[in-house]
Amino acid sequence: KKDFDGVELGLQSLKGVGRLIEIYGLKGDLLTEPKPSDYQDNKVTVHSDDEVPSIAIIPFDNKGADEDVFYAYGISADIISDCSGAGLIRVSSLKQIEELGDLNVKEKAKKLNVRYISTGTLWRVDNMFQLSIELYDTKESKVVWSDRWQEKWENLPVIKGNLSEGLLKALDSKLIIDKKVETNNTEAYEYYLKGRYRLQKTENIEDKEIARGLLKKAIELDNNLIYAKGLLGFSYSNAGDYFKAMEILLPALKQAEKLDEKKALGQLHYFIGTAYYCKGDYYKALDSFRRSLDIFEEINDKIEQTISLNYISGVYNIIGDIDKALKYNKRSLDISKEIEDEIAVGVSYHFKSYIYWRKGDLDSALKYGLPALKIIELSDWKWEKMFPLCLVGVFYLDKGEYKTAIEYLEKSISIQKEIGNKHILFSTTKFLFLAYKKVGRKFDKIEIQRLIKETEHIDWEDNYRLFQLLENIDYLETAYNQVQE
Repeated sequence: KKDFDGVELGLQSLKGVGRLIEIYGLKGDLLTEPKPSDYQDNKVTVHSDDEVPSIAIIPFDNKGADEDVFYAYGISADIISDCSGAGLIRVSSLKQIEELGDLNVKEKAKKLNVRYISTGTLWRVDNMFQLSIELYDTKESKVVWSDRWQEKWENLPVIKGNLSEGLLKALDSKLIIDKKVETNNTEAYEYYLKGRYRLQKTENIEDKEIARGLLKKAIELDNNLIYAKGLLGFSYSNAGDYFKAMEILLPALKQAEKLDEKKALGQLHYFIGTAYYCKGDYYKALDSFRRSLDIFEEINDKIEQTISLNYISGVYNIIGDIDKALKYNKRSLDISKEIEDEIAVGVSYHFKSYIYWRKGDLDSALKYGLPALKIIELSDWKWEKMFPLCLVGVFYLDKGEYKTAIEYLEKSISIQKEIGNKHILFSTTKFLFLAYKKVGRKFDKIEIQRLIKETEHIDWEDNYRLFQLLENIDYLETAYNQVQE
């Protein structure tokens, strides 16, 4: 209240509640006024230096059964996502952290170049969670906040929100836009966490199908779980089923607009843009990617900005506006370096190499393509590796180094088939068979004809290569007409 008269006692760690609370003492004629000096033991020293706060949030250590690892992973991923959207704060990405393996906490902080590092444990016992958290300041060599507490299983949806809020308060930051609780339905949230974990750790087709089943169950229990819908639609888009993807993503977009869920809205726009891009509707794709960028700039989510910028760069590249492609790619690369996200740098290099390939500058394409592949291979997300493997293979194909090209292209196809990803299967197979032809190896004409029939959109580049592969002038004429358009 405006006329509230109190004594500030600071940000306090109230033991056993898993939250940081700003505490005030009441003043009044009939009240004993509390002394701030009596409240120092549990007071948390808030970040106050001029430097931008930086933090690595290490995934919770799962102390329970192996099948419960998705809790620890999912809650940690959500906390990282929340803190990344908090404006002037640098947060290490989950992939950056996972790359470091079993280094100790101080070594991880040094490698990631962060001042603060958060660690914790989670153990599910029946219908209770036993949790702990510790926030460590490497500059001052002291623990800023630590706590151990219990939560009932039904409180699962609010655990990460309380922790995000506490970490941001300690770092003197706050969310630019209030983050809503994804769901109040604990069972739905649990299915969502399971599905997301299974999808992100996909090793084979079975994993992807199980992930879809879990996400569908989460949506069935709570139809407002927008993030689950986004991931489900994305899984179909990656598998080449763009009709099914749009069937999920477009209604989800309207829901996100109605709920004013900004981050989900931004992600849905670029998921939809990807589907438009693969269908060959480049200007609709560009519109979707620009909308996603506007949203992520509004909420100052820099990690997501790099994704939108790269997508925009990719559209300009394929429609032949190389200057704009390079402009947006540079913006993505600059932000990736600013936030020191090595994987994001690798992805930006990948798109940069693609631009130079379109220009016909194979040396520059390889200059950026090989480092991109090396960085992205550090990630354990298989679906990310198949793109740079394919592209580097194409560079070597065009340089006339056919055996090397075959090696990279076969690796890419192996991953795509393993995880059931048909997103670039036709394109990669076409390049591989062309390399086979160059070295005198037989290729499966029936297989390439089957993939042609299954592919929704074949662009001018694909048609030109099909002319080279199958020596049918119809493909060359189609490619020429597409370029004229």
